[in-house]
Amino acid sequence: MESSVVGKKQATKKVLDQLMKSRGHVLPVHRLMAELDPRLLTRYMDLSQFLIFDQERHALDLKTRFLVMVGITTAVKGDPEGVEWSSARAIKYGATREEVAEAALLAMLPSGVPSVEKAAPQLLEAWAADRKQPGRKPKSKKTGG
Repeated sequence: MESSVVGKKQATKKVLDQLMKSRGHVLPVHRLMAELDPRLLTRYMDLSQFLIFDQERHALDLKTRFLVMVGITTAVKGDPEGVEWSSARAIKYGATREEVAEAALLAMLPSGVPSVEKAAPQLLEAWAADRKQPGRKPKSKKTGG
């Protein structure tokens, strides 16, 4: 029994390390899944990778997928890390600040103003991080770039 506990601890550490390496962060929900059963987090990571990044099956490009995620994470009212993460990724893949804001503001219709109020700090943080990137010019629809 002791060897199975040690094996589970090693597996938990391994999967959390993989997540940190691939995403740059580990959320409490990830730790919970790993502690329950490391295979659960592994399967979650596989599903996430398939749904977001798999290039063979998607009609939407990465920028659009991340803009959709901005709207969803804003609407669920409880995922500030998701808002920050998806906003930064949308910008990374070519979204303008205006497009990110519009994706978040669309969440007001189904989920109300408080959801956007809660997401605002993360949206502003993603914008600030984008402005700090060396050699990166702010994008605007009007200027085309």
